[in-house]
Amino acid sequence: MTSREKQLYAVFRQVRTCFNQLKTLAEDLHENHGVNPSMRAVIESLATGGPQTVPDIAKSKGVSRQHIQNIMNALHTDGFVEQSDNPAHKRSPLFDLTEKGNSVFKEIREKEKVPLKNLASELSLEELIHTEVSLEKINRQLETEISRGKKQ
Repeated sequence: MTSREKQLYAVFRQVRTCFNQLKTLAEDLHENHGVNPSMRAVIESLATGGPQTVPDIAKSKGVSRQHIQNIMNALHTDGFVEQSDNPAHKRSPLFDLTEKGNSVFKEIREKEKVPLKNLASELSLEELIHTEVSLEKINRQLETEISRGKKQ
């Protein structure tokens, strides 16, 4: 492995650790809402992007449609989302947050303010911007690699 490849692998290890720690923090913060980290991510997608289909959310998250469908089914059962007809696609309904879903998301965001503030205070704005840009580049390249692999 080249030095650059070793460093990229070190970044991947840090991203995995960060993901797991964020998951643990979210579980701790939101256990009383009946929302796990995966559900929280889908709720956020709907809160920020409006009504969407399961395939649209799956694509934006880089996960399978089936994974998002399972999450959406749980959110629907718990009354966090509602489904409506999709004029653009007969078999893929649109999902949106219910009043309950919007209310819970506001509570979730409120609970996240303190940890977010604490984490943000540890890094400069420049470091955060650089990290975002770097991760965005890595994600774009990973998407290309995944697409390339599906074509073979």
